[in-house]
Amino acid sequence: MFDWINGQNISVIVFFIGLAGVIMRKNMMMTVIATGIMNTAIILAFVTMNASVDHDAPMVAVTVTQTADPVPQALMITSVVIGVAVNALMLVLILNIYRAKGTINWEQAKAIREGRENATVAPGLVGPIHLWDALRERLQKFADAF
Repeated sequence: MFDWINGQNISVIVFFIGLAGVIMRKNMMMTVIATGIMNTAIILAFVTMNASVDHDAPMVAVTVTQTADPVPQALMITSVVIGVAVNALMLVLILNIYRAKGTINWEQAKAIREGRENATVAPGLVGPIHLWDALRERLQKFADAF
């Protein structure tokens, strides 16, 4: 009756839930959460791929034919660590954007950067700083030196 419930199908469903979150949400924090959901779905797909009840862990298997391949699990552990680092980096960048622009809304931050809108800044924060323009000027000065 429920033959369709397996790791691959669940991972596809969860991946598209995360993709919908990335596409539909304007909040930067929700985007980070949605990318984390997508990362989890990919890890689930790789771990459940070719999973078998007949195979044992390499430490307890009696013969080589009964041994499960440990490489996919090792790669997914590495993927988890990289995912945590990427999420931490995204959160730091969002914090910097909030401090500079006073918003965590994608569209409002883009409008402020392009100078199309004078958005209000949260109390206690410095007004919108055009970080990209300052970076571009520094890079231009560096390039002109050579």
